[in-house]
Amino acid sequence: MLFKFACDESYDSRKDPPYDAKTYVVAGFFSEARIWEKVERRWKNANERFRVPRYHASHLNAKTYEYEGWSDAEKIRYSKQMVRIIKDQKMKMHAVSCGLQVDDYREIISEQGRLNFGPPYLACFKTCLTMIATEMRDFAPEDQFAVVLDQNPFQHLAVKIFYDLKKDPTYKYRSRFATCTPGEAEEHIALQPADLIAYETFRLLQTKRKGSDDVRAVLQSMFTENPFLGYYFEGETLRALKEPMESSKCIPHGFVVSFPPVAEQQNSQRQAQRLSIRR
Repeated sequence: MLFKFACDESYDSRKDPPYDAKTYVVAGFFSEARIWEKVERRWKNANERFRVPRYHASHLNAKTYEYEGWSDAEKIRYSKQMVRIIKDQKMKMHAVSCGLQVDDYREIISEQGRLNFGPPYLACFKTCLTMIATEMRDFAPEDQFAVVLDQNPFQHLAVKIFYDLKKDPTYKYRSRFATCTPGEAEEHIALQPADLIAYETFRLLQTKRKGSDDVRAVLQSMFTENPFLGYYFEGETLRALKEPMESSKCIPHGFVVSFPPVAEQQNSQRQAQRLSIRR
């Protein structure tokens, strides 16, 4: 069976790329192809009813661009409609996310370590891939997942990393990797729900950075319906990974963190397995 992971990124912009944010997230949804077909059909129909070309979370939150002139009531109705499509899938649609506090990354990890792990997008993207592949360990042997990622400045490197892992004979779960394709949200509708969960996860980690554990209503409502799989590279985790990350003899961006299956985790920071795409 073929599964699909559609993912997007969300961050607060600054002016010094590639570390152009304080909080950076890559997130999306994982489900089997037939569930995605149902979700995309309903999603497209909802956009047509509300007369918008696509869902765009940051624009909706600010009521700009597609949503300029909308009332708060209309914004809430639309948002609830889109979230309901996801919630209706219940256990069949998993949210997957990885977040990074960029200042911690830059302060704790040396320049060589950051070259090994990569800019925030690639670090988070790789971690999402390995989390999914690990959780598929007990799926049928022929089951694989395809990735659709929103177009971004790192898309070519992201695709290369996907196929490097797929062909790496030392990577235990390489057989789970199918294909990886960049695309636009208008063409690949699955990227629009990905935009939703990336934005909401970003807002959650942005709040954590400011010392609060408040969860926005949209995300809170999904917690009771959909499974969530995520990891957060905060300061303590980065310090635990500092030595192996900096000393790894890998190709640029080739250091990968692969965590044990959720069912086996007791302390992910201590049990993390480090993989390297070798030079």
